[in-house]
Amino acid sequence: MLYERPLTSFSELARRLKSLDQDAGIRVVGSRGGRKVFVFVTRFGPKYTVMTYSVNTGTGGPGRRLNTSEFDSSEEAAAALRSLVPGSLHAWLY
Repeated sequence: MLYERPLTSFSELARRLKSLDQDAGIRVVGSRGGRKVFVFVTRFGPKYTVMTYSVNTGTGGPGRRLNTSEFDSSEEAAAALRSLVPGSLHAWLY
């Protein structure tokens, strides 16, 4: 069973990053180079992985992976997410 919870603010997103389980993740709708992207955040031990994907024009789902970055802290990961979301936050905890 898939469970998703919307995240409505960057402070909530930062708080959830700190307590992210290893079998959970965060999905964010962002922008890169003026184009819509999907961003997925996972955690393994102390490391956070932020993966950016293009949006598949045919299905609206994730397309090609554009970038993968690892961060040592939730604060660094949150800063990276903030740079990919120029306006309102559209994010979900899963």
